[in-house]
Amino acid sequence: MSDPYGKTWWGRKWWRALETIGLNYPDQRIVKGRALAGRGAVEDLRIEPGVVSGRVTDNNRTFEAAIRIPVYDSSTWTEGMTALSLSPSCVAGLLAGRLPKRIDDVLAGVGMRLLPKKFVAEPYNRITTSCDCADNREVCGHIMAVSLVSAAKMDDDPWLVLLLRGGPTRDLAGRIRAARLASMDAAEPVA
Repeated sequence: MSDPYGKTWWGRKWWRALETIGLNYPDQRIVKGRALAGRGAVEDLRIEPGVVSGRVTDNNRTFEAAIRIPVYDSSTWTEGMTALSLSPSCVAGLLAGRLPKRIDDVLAGVGMRLLPKKFVAEPYNRITTSCDCADNREVCGHIMAVSLVSAAKMDDDPWLVLLLRGGPTRDLAGRIRAARLASMDAAEPVA
């Protein structure tokens, strides 16, 4: 049976990003999170710039759980879009409605990263969490459940990954085209 949480590389990388703040295998929090997610315990899931949040029902109690990640400002995204527009594989993937595997490598060239990478200590790579349950670790079963359910949503809509980091989600083709034209204009010699 295939994993319903993280069918795409970006969905998998999102929920596994919790490894960057102390979740390792095997871990009972993963088991509990999968059980909660599998029985539909996550409600009111929201993915917004800088935060993924939801309510998780567990043992007749409801907990508010949130995962936060820094967003990039518009000037950083402009640089990122220019870098992406100069990568044929990234352009092709984005225009086909998916996140190309090279996207993080291309964005790294301008100091960006869409999804956190373990052992990278960049300020924009830091995830923080909050849950009002009694588990005082950064990743509890409720955080894991929210992460898994959000990964499944991101599998279906890769633009949510861009949204989470404060990036453009509308008219991506037009933005890529404009960034490409702007970079070509900047590269033309001045007479």
